[in-house]
Amino acid sequence: MAGQWILVAEDEPTAREALRGLLEAEGYQVLTAPDGESALRAALERRPEVMLLDVRMPGMDGLSVQQRLREAEAGISVVVMTAYGGSSVAIEAMKQGAFDYLTKPVDAGRLLAVIRRALAARSLEADAEAVGGMGRGPLVGDSAVMQEVYKRIGQYARSDATVLVRGESGTGKELVVEAIHQHSSRSGGPLVKINCAAIPETLLEAELFGHERGAFTHALHRRVGRFEEADGGSLFLDEVGDLPAAIQAKLLRALQERSIERLGSNKPVHVDIRLMAATARDLEKDVAEGRFREDLYYRLNVLTIRLPPLRERKQDIPALVGHFLRRAGKGVSISAEAMQALCGYEWPGNVRELENVVERAVALAHGGVIGVEEIQLGPAPVSGSGSVCGGGAWTDQVPEGAKLDEAVESLERAMIERALRASGGNKSKAAEVLGIHRRLLYEKLRRYGLGG
Repeated sequence: MAGQWILVAEDEPTAREALRGLLEAEGYQVLTAPDGESALRAALERRPEVMLLDVRMPGMDGLSVQQRLREAEAGISVVVMTAYGGSSVAIEAMKQGAFDYLTKPVDAGRLLAVIRRALAARSLEADAEAVGGMGRGPLVGDSAVMQEVYKRIGQYARSDATVLVRGESGTGKELVVEAIHQHSSRSGGPLVKINCAAIPETLLEAELFGHERGAFTHALHRRVGRFEEADGGSLFLDEVGDLPAAIQAKLLRALQERSIERLGSNKPVHVDIRLMAATARDLEKDVAEGRFREDLYYRLNVLTIRLPPLRERKQDIPALVGHFLRRAGKGVSISAEAMQALCGYEWPGNVRELENVVERAVALAHGGVIGVEEIQLGPAPVSGSGSVCGGGAWTDQVPEGAKLDEAVESLERAMIERALRASGGNKSKAAEVLGIHRRLLYEKLRRYGLGG
């Protein structure tokens, strides 16, 4: 660790000095900078191994600093820190070459782990660059699982390898593909999409590979297929797990040889494409049961992104709802009770189902406010953990004029009570759930009169 320098670029003096103290206690050499210009100057002059970089700083912001460092090929592992956890910030930060991305308040343990990984990656010359931005619409949410998705999008956009996007129906797999393509070196080329499950097997081969005139009845003209349409760009095979066996074999050959043959021709046609595919199926099970070719599975499963179901990121529901309401453009808002109803549902149809429910509620809303009566949910059970959305919902419901200490105490008490219920009264387990030491839990139990 001796001689390993870390530059802390943070405009808030208290946070800057706290980070300095933490890192120096770990044995690192620490430089600090209060703004973007001085951070860039220190980075280029001293060339630290790692840079902790705040996004929002006076003058030159963190993303601009990253861009300048990248242009200068500084070779510094940048760890971005920001209180703004939206997808556009996260992915754009990664696009500029960040090693990792942390949301504030920064957890000390996680920060030190990221620094250790960054230093180890430098010694192995590992590449952890990434990209940002969105396709037809944003991937919404700043939950931890979505932050990982944004990082993968960025990393994979800078590669030309095959991508397999996995996740349940309605999670937004197509949006991920669009984001990767938009910020890849192929963004100037087409993104051609085909749903493998929506086209009959008798037509699918011609759709993919094209056909010559006279190849079959009614083939009156030559027609190029989706592979040729995607030349110079990307080809997206949605529901790839539903490909018939005969088409699987031809797809494998096309991927291996980077060429196709139109129906009615034996002349190979070279295609320059990047393949991206998506599926909601358990391909490993399909391979084991002989429904999907093992060799094709390995060809597709090069770079993988798993999109979490909505029930695993309920803290993103308020942001998603807000996004859908803004897109509706009718000035409709939603009551706290209606939001809680949405947060308590398990969402078997994922984000697509949520979008449908919000769209219906907007149409039914009276007086510009969506109430519980406008929320029409399916038969899926509500969550056993209660109807409170994690992460963001409770903040939207804090009454105006509430005192900070009162609001914090209310939240703290509610979380402790919920943890105790979930752990059956076991205080050690409750402390583990809350992420605090047992001694601190006992102090808070006494403070709130919950028994300790």
